[in-house]
Amino acid sequence: MKTIIIFAAVGMFSANAMAMSAYNSKSMTCAAVHEKMAQEGSIVLRYPSHHPGMMMYSRTVSNSMACLGQGNMTSASIPTSDDASCKIKTCSFTTGKGSTKNH
Repeated sequence: MKTIIIFAAVGMFSANAMAMSAYNSKSMTCAAVHEKMAQEGSIVLRYPSHHPGMMMYSRTVSNSMACLGQGNMTSASIPTSDDASCKIKTCSFTTGKGSTKNH
């Protein structure tokens, strides 16, 4: 019975991860990013890294409920077609070490 419950939980998590949309932030305006985030609740944005030829990925969330079990909601910025520092919300993982240690 425990095995069935574990497989069901893994299946549900996998289905949610697969259903998340991914977009190239540099081909969208900042307003379009926020609109997609509001519509879908959570999206993945990809954008060029500061290192040539590499891409970065950020999971953007619309509210703190999307971070349950995945850290705390924090502010970040990504480049879009109209704003080099479009403000977004993302989940931040805490390690329990150094300045991110939970007290």
